[in-house]
Amino acid sequence: MAIGIPGAVISLAVIIIVIYAFYRIMKVLVYNTVAGLVLLFVLNYTVFAADPIDITLWKVVLTAVAGVVGAVFIAGAHYLGLLGI
Repeated sequence: MAIGIPGAVISLAVIIIVIYAFYRIMKVLVYNTVAGLVLLFVLNYTVFAADPIDITLWKVVLTAVAGVVGAVFIAGAHYLGLLGI
């Protein structure tokens, strides 16, 4: 069953729109991840220089997923002494 030229054009347009939207969303998420990881390391070597945050795989993953919010959560939990962080 052929979809014809109009169907192919519409399908191609939808695919291009989805790829563009994915690119826009992923660009923001990657920026947030990089900013969160940089913030975590900067906080670790400046604010928490006397009592550094133990950088583990789980903390890096949390920061990579949550970005700046994750880095702030880890820093706050370390400051307050919560959850052994």
